[in-house]
Formats: sequence, structure tokens, C-alpha cells
Amino acid sequence: MQEGFASERTIRAALADRAYAAAQVRICDPDLRGYECLAASRNGLFAVGPHGAKRVAYGFFFGLRQHGDALFVFESCGIPSARSNRGRIVRLTLADGRIADATVIAQGLDNQCHQLAVIDSRICLIDTANQAIARFALDGTPLDVLRPFAAATRDDGSGRYHHINSIARVRGQVAVMLHNGTSTPRQRSELAWLDADWQLVRREPLPGYCCHDILEDEAGALWHCGSLDGELLRSSGPPVRVSAHMTRGLALGRHGLIVGTSLFGARIDRPDLAGSVIFLDAQLGKLYEIELPAAPTDLIAL
Repeated sequence: MQEGFASERTIRAALADRAYAAAQVRICDPDLRGYECLAASRNGLFAVGPHGAKRVAYGFFFGLRQHGDALFVFESCGIPSARSNRGRIVRLTLADGRIADATVIAQGLDNQCHQLAVIDSRICLIDTANQAIARFALDGTPLDVLRPFAAATRDDGSGRYHHINSIARVRGQVAVMLHNGTSTPRQRSELAWLDADWQLVRREPLPGYCCHDILEDEAGALWHCGSLDGELLRSSGPPVRVSAHMTRGLALGRHGLIVGTSLFGARIDRPDLAGSVIFLDAQLGKLYEIELPAAPTDLIAL
């Protein structure tokens, strides 16, 4: 790069800042037809299928869930590791396999929010840095903030910070992933189970480290990404290694599981890391792997 020119990362940050100020969602290709999944990443949304991938939108994206004809997406319009509260929830309305409308429905959120889910007709967003769950009406109206875990921050040395990152409704309860990878020494990840009042009932250790994702399959088995070791964890059997890279992002597709993979690096470098999406068959054999110019943070089947 010639001296005097801004880096690509600086340009991307400036464009994200401008999009936040204008309440703009930067859709570049709304057509999702013919693709099997949508992957969120720190370098855009990507539609992915056996024939390849294409960028659908620009931005730093994390949580991604479909509810009816709407996709709810968490986007950070500031540096994800910064505390500038430039996070927002975007609603993408689908019609005939295309994104027909893109609207910002909530903003002013912590940049480090991760996954979201729709539970009891409420958007439930994991506020990772604040160790909380922020809830919104489907139109984006803020409702409340739930705190089933002790208050803690990454650097307070208390050992109570879990870097929560995933949420799902499972068998009438809510499950939250405790990543547990920021403590020293690193601890195994856990599932935290919450009751109907969103109170912590129990913590269930998992056989993996720095885990992400909570997925229940058609047989009732639970699956997670054992991210640090490139594995898939399952309640019905031992872990399965599927990649030499970190696993993150998990969905149930037409033929089997779909899993995201990424190179691993320091947090500040992650917006520039590449990744892939692997499509597996019912026996966990690899059908195909599609390379991406970005590391998936979450994905859904289309």
C-alpha cells in the first residue's frame, strides 16, 4: 500500500460510522435465491451455496436469526472491541427469496453483542461485554435487560466473566453458552440453563474450549462448535473434528449440518481473517467447503 493512503480497515470503519449516522443498511446484492445459507462475519453478510459465495451486505455482523419472513441481525458500526455503543439490530424483510427491505430497529447497543434469538416473540440479544441479555419487541422497542449471571468484566480478575455468546430455546428452557475462554487458565465451556423466570438453574460443563452455538437437531440432540479444537460437540456422542481451523457458526441444512470455520488471531486482527463454510452430510462427511474472504461469526440455513 502506498504511503498516504488509508488502510482498508480504516476505510471500512469510516463507512460503518457513516452508515450508523445515516441509519443506512449497506445491502449490495439482495438476491438469496439458489443459496443454502447466510453467513454473518466481520466483513459482511455472505450468501453461500455449493457453487460458491457472494457478499450480500457490507458491515461488521454477528448474531443472525430468521423469524417468519424477517431476518434479525446484530451489526456493530464501531470497532467491535471498542466500547462506543454503536451496535444496532437490523431487520431484513424477505420476499420471494430476496431482501425486500432493510431497516434499523434498535441502536446505541454495545459493540460486542453476539448472538440473538427470538424467544416468546421477543428479540433476545446476548450483550457479551456486560454479561447480560437485552430484550426487544419485534419492532425493536427496548423491553428490559436480564442479568442471570453475576456482574463482571473481562479484566476485573474476579473469574466471574464468562464471555457469553450464544442463546437458544431448548425443550422449554433457555440455554446460554458460557465461552469461558478469557480466564487464566482457560476453562472448559459450559451451557447455562435458565428457567421460565430467566434465573440460572444449573451449569453444564462441555467437553470443549471457547465454544459457540447451540443447535437442537430433529432427533433432539444438542450440537455446539468446540471452536478452539475445530470440533463439533454433540450430546449424543463424542466430539468430531471437522477442521484444522476454529469452528464457529452452526445450522441444520438440507443434507446435514453446516458449520463455519475461521483462521484464529488476536482480536484486533479478526476483521481481516479469512474463513470458510463446510457442508456436511448426515454422517458428518464433508460434501463441500466454500472459502470466504471473512471469518463466519454466525450462520443460518436458507
